[in-house]
Amino acid sequence: MSTPTPPQADPWWSYTVGTAAALQAGKEPPTVAVHGPFLNSNEVARLSSPATYSRLAAGDGRFERAQAPFMVNPVLMAAAMAGQGVINSRRQRDADRSTQPQWTNYRDAAVLTTNQRLMCSRPQGGWVSFWYSEMSEFYPDPQRRAVTMSFADDHTPPLQLAGPAAPAIALWVGHSVYGDRWHEDPRLAALLPSQASQHATRPEQAAAAEDTASEADGLTAEQQAWWDRHRPRHSRHSASQGGLEL
Repeated sequence: MSTPTPPQADPWWSYTVGTAAALQAGKEPPTVAVHGPFLNSNEVARLSSPATYSRLAAGDGRFERAQAPFMVNPVLMAAAMAGQGVINSRRQRDADRSTQPQWTNYRDAAVLTTNQRLMCSRPQGGWVSFWYSEMSEFYPDPQRRAVTMSFADDHTPPLQLAGPAAPAIALWVGHSVYGDRWHEDPRLAALLPSQASQHATRPEQAAAAEDTASEADGLTAEQQAWWDRHRPRHSRHSASQGGLEL
């Protein structure tokens, strides 16, 4: 089995490939010390890393209608009503566009990957947890440096983490969910040394792919179908923006 020689400037890829090889060889998974957030008694952290955080969401199509002020002068009143119509038409178009699902709430986050959940830092402080036991779908994409998850709870919008550390996050999530059978997932098996050297991308290519994903407003047909199945209803979270847990 050959050992891949990824670019020197891509340490996260090297770490992930080396970890995949160690796990396949039966090595004991490492633990990472966590200072701050409390873990469960049987919970251990596997990885601490940065990532670009985003959620898949859409607006409800509602908008606030502009109201023309009442004026005694009929000419001024007609002009005000015409302006009101233009404003409302623009707001309607914007509201209609907002109903299309988009990856939104992009931000940099610190990510703790444990054997039970992902913990993502909030902008205002603290952490939001995504438990593997509540995960309904798992889409690792090491070559694009991204991992996407949906959840059984309809109130929790799909989550995507992207960036150089995303393959490592995906590997540890897969290992926690599948156990020793993680390498039976072909998307994770691509991280094994015999295959990883064929897929290693240069950092600038990974960055370009991440920028393209963050700039795209629309979804592919497959992503649209996925969204239709997992579109969240009204969020029950109190600390939220647009129905999304921050």
